[in-house]
Amino acid sequence: MAHHKLRRLRVYGGFLDKLDLRFADGLNCMIGGRGSGKTTVLEFIRHVLDRAPRSGTPAAKLAEERIKGLLQANLGPSGYVELEFESQEGLVYNIRRGAHDAPQITDAHGKAVSPDILGSSVLVDAAIFSHNQIEDIAQSPAAQRELIDRLCSQQVHALETQLAQTVSLLRENAQRILQLQVRQHAAQRDLVDLSSWESKLAAANAALGGDALPPDLQAAAEHKALREQEKAALERLRGALGKLRGLLGDGVIAQVKALGAALPEAALRGPNGHVLVDLSREVIRKQTELEILLSPAQDRLAALERALEGTAAALAGVHAPQEARYAELSAVAAKSGARLAARDEAAREVLRLSAAKTELVELQAALAEAQTTRGRLRDELARLRHERHARRSAAATQVSAHLGGKVRIILAPAADVAAYRDFLAGIMRRSGKQYNAPIERLVSQVSPTQLGQFCDRDDHAALAATTEINPEFAEALLRALREQPERRFELDVLDLEDVPRIELQVHGDWRSADKLSTGQKSAAILPILLMDSEAPLLVDQPEDNLDNSYITDAIIPQLAAIRGRRQVVFITHNPNLPVLGEAAQVHVLEADGRNARLVAQSGVEGVKQHILRLMEGGREAFRLRQQRYESAT
Repeated sequence: MAHHKLRRLRVYGGFLDKLDLRFADGLNCMIGGRGSGKTTVLEFIRHVLDRAPRSGTPAAKLAEERIKGLLQANLGPSGYVELEFESQEGLVYNIRRGAHDAPQITDAHGKAVSPDILGSSVLVDAAIFSHNQIEDIAQSPAAQRELIDRLCSQQVHALETQLAQTVSLLRENAQRILQLQVRQHAAQRDLVDLSSWESKLAAANAALGGDALPPDLQAAAEHKALREQEKAALERLRGALGKLRGLLGDGVIAQVKALGAALPEAALRGPNGHVLVDLSREVIRKQTELEILLSPAQDRLAALERALEGTAAALAGVHAPQEARYAELSAVAAKSGARLAARDEAAREVLRLSAAKTELVELQAALAEAQTTRGRLRDELARLRHERHARRSAAATQVSAHLGGKVRIILAPAADVAAYRDFLAGIMRRSGKQYNAPIERLVSQVSPTQLGQFCDRDDHAALAATTEINPEFAEALLRALREQPERRFELDVLDLEDVPRIELQVHGDWRSADKLSTGQKSAAILPILLMDSEAPLLVDQPEDNLDNSYITDAIIPQLAAIRGRRQVVFITHNPNLPVLGEAAQVHVLEADGRNARLVAQSGVEGVKQHILRLMEGGREAFRLRQQRYESAT
């Protein structure tokens, strides 16, 4: 099984200055006396890989502060750490980071690499657990969910990426709908104004007719209005052609021409080139066909644009003397000047507002399209969330099957309503109504999607009946959502996460992890951590709170099962883990109070004297215990 590996860790400056650890594939154990820097090494690796504990919980915040203090104390202002990491694809990355710096990453050739790969969980990943963090997992559904996700990390990471993209598109779509609705309301107001200006224009024409204007002046006034309409028509056509130009512009041809470069020659000449060659030929054929099809369309569009500009120039030439003649006639009929001005103003406003009819039709079509797109995006979001739950459920089932009925995971879909509850409380906080109890009933019975549907139908009676809340509260909630449409749209993207429950079988009964003793919590969580995964597993003192019989009967067989399939790094004081676990590499650290150093790193055989001294109390203590065990039998 291909998997990620830590290859080498070097420290420059500080308490562990000049430390140089080389990790083996399989089990690595780090041993040494108290204060020899073992935990510091683990936290250095966490820091370099940018795997800080997730904030948000008191435990995570305390851990984050502890790690910051440890880094500052052991690296100082100028020290730094370098980690050589090999991905499951065989790519090697060198990652360097100081206590206060962002990670700097280069590949095997020294070329800079984006730090974003540290968050990918595909190119770089590691599961790192500090001392007593296993016990914390047993108390936190979010940490347990993360643990499950690690068992199907690549699939879940891909889904999370798609989910984030879909949520982003839904938020963009919400902004577009809101903008279109604002423009639609403006166009509707213009239509109301149009009716008023049409009445004013009719009155102005009637008044001018009563003034017994010369026939040629009356006709000239009517023609002036027509000239304005002619110019407006050309502008509308120019705008329509501009939109077409945007769709069929030079950029489209450039993109078509770029199709051929999508499959590089190196790939076509490579060992799998025979798989790609037919597709490459088809791309080139379609590229040529598209160029042939698009070129005439562009030529015709350009010809139409030239015809438009020619007509605009000719029309301007015709309009100029007509405008001059109209000005002369208006000067002669000075007594009707005010009424002519009023009539011209009304004609201009009618012409301007008449465009609102066309704009309203376009806006209604655009709004319908945006709402259709929103429905499609909501369906896609629901599909992705369902698939994420299915992946997690499969991983939970795998845990239960793999651990032989001793540990199981029960996964409740979309059961984490904390964000939903906070969202609704934020809406109703200033309503003057008691909201805690009705919100609790609501979040337990109606999903955010269903609440959005009640809001869209303005059906507060059905909402009240469904959730058994006060009708007045239901009406106030839906009214608040309608008055703040951006919050209504936010309902569509609220994520109710799955809630896992890890259980351990104790004397025939299943007990939830958060109800277990400290040792039982470790017994429930550690076997899950040791299951197959691409990511290296690093744990500080995994043996804490576990008896030796459990280590030998449960943990050692699991280490044997994943040997060659996953890299493991344990900081430990228990000799059973390196010896019975057949550690591929044991790192021995010592400290003199000012600095720590690496005394030895080798397989068990090469460091057994150190194991005897540090973990067994010395050869004589080990011999005496052996004699007593033998005499007891």
